[in-house]
Amino acid sequence: MQVNYIFLVLICLFYFSCNEKNHKTSNIGQVSLKYNDSKRSRPLDVEIWFPTHDSISAKRIEKLKVREEKSLFKILPTIPNAKIIDDKLPLLIVSHGTGGNRFSLTWFIEKMVHKGYIVVSLGHYGNTTFNKLPREFVKWWERAIDVQFVLDRILENPKFKNHIDHEKIGGAGFSLGGYTNIALAGGLVDRTYHPGDDINKKRELPPEFPKTDEIIDFDNDSLIVHSYETYKNKVKDDRMKAFFVMAPAIGFGFHSKEQMRAIDKPIFIVAGKGDTNTPIQHNALNYHELIISSELHLFNEHVNHYVFLNESTEFGKKVAPKITIDHEKIDRKKIHDKVAEMAIDFFDKHLKHQK
Repeated sequence: MQVNYIFLVLICLFYFSCNEKNHKTSNIGQVSLKYNDSKRSRPLDVEIWFPTHDSISAKRIEKLKVREEKSLFKILPTIPNAKIIDDKLPLLIVSHGTGGNRFSLTWFIEKMVHKGYIVVSLGHYGNTTFNKLPREFVKWWERAIDVQFVLDRILENPKFKNHIDHEKIGGAGFSLGGYTNIALAGGLVDRTYHPGDDINKKRELPPEFPKTDEIIDFDNDSLIVHSYETYKNKVKDDRMKAFFVMAPAIGFGFHSKEQMRAIDKPIFIVAGKGDTNTPIQHNALNYHELIISSELHLFNEHVNHYVFLNESTEFGKKVAPKITIDHEKIDRKKIHDKVAEMAIDFFDKHLKHQK
């Protein structure tokens, strides 16, 4: 009986290792979709990335190399409309930073797909690189509603619904996308300004905020206020079981543990001590102090905010040095590798291997 038990365990371990190897050695498939939340008049561009055994053509690789020459960041080689591997996989939804886009974190997406995850990244309407609408930059809470809407559609999508383990869904995000995941976990932001609160003295519009001649009273604007009152308490998504956030923003909107009372899922926070965009004392550290279920990792004082974006090209360093060039002592790729290692361990523990 004992011999049979040991044999069974060895078979299981062999099967598991084979599956892990298949995911690591697979290529990355990519499907582009467009959804429209007609209720909120929000078109949402979506990318789905997944393991595939399809082969990438030399022509495709050459085409991407040409595109990369005039790109700020390195481009992830993928196979459009590939066939997903025949397996049921955990799902991650990735939320970009303010003024970013659904391709801003492909370094993270690549590593997670190779570990056997389906990854969905979406562009948040009005708050993306090429679609900047001032009000959408301050309606932070609607990003969580975007994710909920997209998740509904992905779980119904005929190509993917039978490949997703509905009990193993998590989220990841950078900067404002970090806040987005904290909202999805149940964090309720307070958009009102508290002059006496030291944290709120640091409340400023992000550097990516679009230039506009329109004068908007952000505290009293009827569209912003109506949106907040409608969605402020609808941000949590119980389908999502674990959250990994990088350099989270909007810390000024959280000043009590009561705002985090609904959070009952694990959250991992990673940031750099040298973050001048979302300083850790008002953001990462503030979140960690308020969220009981959070873990925190801080990189050293040379690690700034934009290190969590993709690796840059030489072209990118010339035209956009602020977001592409790091401190001379920092290797962005090495930071990415360390972050990915932490994310994989976190999701393996709290998501992938949970029964």
